[in-house]
Amino acid sequence: MNGEQLKYWSLQGTVDLMDRVSGNPVGGFWLGDCSSISYSAEPQEERFKENHTGFRTDGLVIAQGVEATLEITMHNINMRNLELMVAGDTVAQDTDAVVGKVVTGATPVVGQTFLLGAFDVTVVTITDSTAVTPVELTLGVNYTLDAKTGRGVITNLTTGGPFVGPLKASYTPGAVSWVKMLTNTERERWIHITSKNTVNGQARMAFDFYRGKIAPTSLQFINESRGEGVLRCALLGDDTKDADGDLGVFGRAIILD
Repeated sequence: MNGEQLKYWSLQGTVDLMDRVSGNPVGGFWLGDCSSISYSAEPQEERFKENHTGFRTDGLVIAQGVEATLEITMHNINMRNLELMVAGDTVAQDTDAVVGKVVTGATPVVGQTFLLGAFDVTVVTITDSTAVTPVELTLGVNYTLDAKTGRGVITNLTTGGPFVGPLKASYTPGAVSWVKMLTNTERERWIHITSKNTVNGQARMAFDFYRGKIAPTSLQFINESRGEGVLRCALLGDDTKDADGDLGVFGRAIILD
């Protein structure tokens, strides 16, 4: 019979988040490299003190259920994982050309940064607000620009100037997408974990959690080491399953020798 032998364990493995259809896993994706998966379950109880002994001991404890959570520390990022981390949805950027967008205040100064408000931009021109015939600033002389992020810095307002503020930008946004944050905080997935026991000949273990409600993560935007995000999942009961059935309502675990 599998799982009868007592063993130490030290696990590594994979985590898949699956879509749910009628309570069953149907298609999903691998989260990538995860250094830690922590499961915890806390019984919820209501306690009442007795009032007759003089010691005020617990006279009644009423079980209120169990709250269980899963924390997944992940180290790979793509747009799909970013959606999970910031609890958002992917949106395609509008690629229509933008003309004459104001990007500075009325008095631009050297060292000032500006944002085009679009990403992966091409055909960029920056002009001043001179009436009739605006004066164009020169890239690499008057300003620098990271075309991928749309962030620029004013470096010189003397050469080719003077320039009348505010400065204006015209450009074409690229065909990229972004994730708008905190728009999908009710995302649920079937969570499947496959593990290898590295201290016992790579013996296999597996775990299923039927309903994991995924909360926004902690996420470093600047870090000096390997980046990580921690998915916090509340484990919910699956009302498509019977509590006394073979699957239970929360999940299942197996040791495969």
